[in-house]
Amino acid sequence: MRAYALGGVALLCLLNACQPLPKPAPIEGFERYTDEVTGFSVLYPRNWYVRSLAGESFLVLSSEAALERFLRWDAEGPTAAKIEVTVVPLEGRGIDSLLQERKIFADEVYAPVQTVSIGGVEGRKLHYRFPLRDGDAEGELYIASADGQLATVVEVAAFGGTFPAYRTLVDTVIVSLTLARQPQPKQPTASAPAQPAPPSQTLRNYMGNGFSIQVPENFRAERASVPTSLFSVRFVGDRNDCIIQVDVFDASQQQDLRKIVEENRPRYRAAEAVSVRISGSEAYYLDYAPAAQVQGRAYFLLANKRLYRIIITWYKPEEAVYRPVFERVVQSFRLQK
Repeated sequence: MRAYALGGVALLCLLNACQPLPKPAPIEGFERYTDEVTGFSVLYPRNWYVRSLAGESFLVLSSEAALERFLRWDAEGPTAAKIEVTVVPLEGRGIDSLLQERKIFADEVYAPVQTVSIGGVEGRKLHYRFPLRDGDAEGELYIASADGQLATVVEVAAFGGTFPAYRTLVDTVIVSLTLARQPQPKQPTASAPAQPAPPSQTLRNYMGNGFSIQVPENFRAERASVPTSLFSVRFVGDRNDCIIQVDVFDASQQQDLRKIVEENRPRYRAAEAVSVRISGSEAYYLDYAPAAQVQGRAYFLLANKRLYRIIITWYKPEEAVYRPVFERVVQSFRLQK
């Protein structure tokens, strides 16, 4: 167990008095995340950065740049907030014992443990706060178990003395929480083979190399290998011919988007390039048919000396199911500074 030394409070307070007060991150509405393995579910700000590992954890950051700071609790760095949900097997322990294991700071920074209702059962709440160079680091831990086998641990924390401004967010997260449960073994059935699941209407946020995009929550992210690209990622559901892919290329030597698209048009056998707007910027798309019964579009956007290509493909007999969702995905694309 680690304990972080807390000293020089008076000096930190003096230094902070000369600095502008950090501001909380904006929240642009909420999305719901549901874990496909254990069933825990929670609301989170739709415009924040998301990392998830099915059956184990779900992390939301107001700034992707703050990930390392939350891992090390550095004295200075990006002012940001996080929501982290972790599923922990109890293995015969009680939630009080687990709560003590989750303490990583010196005892004096923690308030007394409180008994609270979480997800309809009795749980525990633990508050902590300590000074850093840019203001107080502050957070709350919530722990409860719905089945006595798995514990759901929720931590909401923030740097720069901004935690009080997130009080409504904390309450929203805890009230919306559905606790994890040990998954039951699937029983074999003689029913007909399951049909591929359609793309979810609920989109989750994904942060990539210089961009963010919202994708169906039942689509998995896979790193793709594309020659000459700086970064490539694809999102796939139950059908391998219905995909979303984002590729990032170096465009420092070519800044004429229309010319780039025209040079690519023969590869896609597209009749024409269609002008659209994505993330407030000029963009074009090319319609193409990558395979029999499969239709696709390739979108091109030029920004910050990078070419962003967004590819969507769908199974033509199910176009009405896939295409509307995929077009929402394209319009959710945002450039990051």
